[in-house]
Amino acid sequence: MVAGPLTTVLGALQDGAGSLGDVSRRTGLRLDVVRAASDQLVRMGRVQQCPLTLGCAAGGCGACPQAVEGRCGSS
Repeated sequence: MVAGPLTTVLGALQDGAGSLGDVSRRTGLRLDVVRAASDQLVRMGRVQQCPLTLGCAAGGCGACPQAVEGRCGSS
């Protein structure tokens, strides 16, 4: 049985894909298919869309989800 794009994209996200490009690379699906599937998954309430931020959190390491014991966890 072959999984459809919604199941495939959801599986890649559950396995830790961090971006739509990453989902596309992991699954072999075209990026436009991944975008459409992810949009549908958001509408269905199966996943949440999260904005991508670059650099350190404005509140320093204490506000960063990567922080480990109050210190930078990304370095």
